[in-house]
Amino acid sequence: MVKLVDRYVGRAALMGMLAVWFAMTMLFILFSLLDELRNMQGDYGTGDVFWFVALTTPSMAYQIFPVSALLGALVGVGGLAAVNELVAFRTSGVSRLRLALAGIAGAMLLTVPVVIMGEWVAPAAEQQARAFRFSEMVGRAIIGGPSGVWLRDGEDIVNIQLPLLSANRGEQSVEFKNIVIYNFSGNADLLAITRADNAFHNGEVWTLENVSTVHFSDAGARLTRSEQQSWPSEVKPELLDSAVTRPSRLSLRSLWDYLGYLGENGLDDRVYQAAFWQKILFPFTVIALVLAGMPFVFGAARMHNLGVRLFFGMVLGGLFLIISRAFQKFGDVYDLPAALTVILPPLVLSIVATLILRRSV
Repeated sequence: MVKLVDRYVGRAALMGMLAVWFAMTMLFILFSLLDELRNMQGDYGTGDVFWFVALTTPSMAYQIFPVSALLGALVGVGGLAAVNELVAFRTSGVSRLRLALAGIAGAMLLTVPVVIMGEWVAPAAEQQARAFRFSEMVGRAIIGGPSGVWLRDGEDIVNIQLPLLSANRGEQSVEFKNIVIYNFSGNADLLAITRADNAFHNGEVWTLENVSTVHFSDAGARLTRSEQQSWPSEVKPELLDSAVTRPSRLSLRSLWDYLGYLGENGLDDRVYQAAFWQKILFPFTVIALVLAGMPFVFGAARMHNLGVRLFFGMVLGGLFLIISRAFQKFGDVYDLPAALTVILPPLVLSIVATLILRRSV
């Protein structure tokens, strides 16, 4: 009997989550389309906008899934409460916590493929989407991937191997490290290879730091070094920033590689630490949100319609996101461990929801 109830409640939660996740993804696709259509420039036209949004859809779907799971649980399991089916289960001796766990089990059936999509599909599509948009906007060939950003700048081929996002007291900025510039002549002859540790823009021109250049000629190769060197590039820094995939949209493998490089070089890795732990704890966040929605199912859901249940879910999901991000900013400012700032909000939410379910009559 209990296993039958588990499957029934879990299926209701799963169907509700699928419906809400699909609806929210369509809504975010619409918002993204409207935003991109306002930002068209250069060769970036309407068809390109649709292609960019299509490539970024897996990443959007992954990002909004936890809140969609919360709302879907309220819709699916709340629908059972609205017709008094949960009351019948409770009368037969099934506890509220057991029913909540059945809903979580349904959520986990959907969470597993979402995690797979977020690790192997969404990051690669996101990198290609950003590189594609950048190339259309600036009129240069751009390739994005695990080796960084490749672009053609006049007669040069540029590889920015490590575009990094750093946080300084909560403020995020993009840094460009390990730059390699291949300079060709008009006849496609390789003239020089320039390597630099850093590149920054002072508002007027680009400057390379810790530069070594190998010049090629008929007489042979010649090496020169300098601490700083101007880089005569017309690439706008704000556009180059937009081509950088944010840590939250990278795969665990890429984040691990970034953390290894940053740790070896003593660089700020808080943003990547936070993104890494968010990826690791993604299923736990889903569990916490679904569990937090269950008290509303057993309470208000019997007395209110679907719109009110969705309102409760949106308020709860919004508050959770605000508190989570505020706590991470707080951790950035006061240098708290990134793992702690990520895990504490869902952990507290789970504990509070479990206590409420156990103490409810």
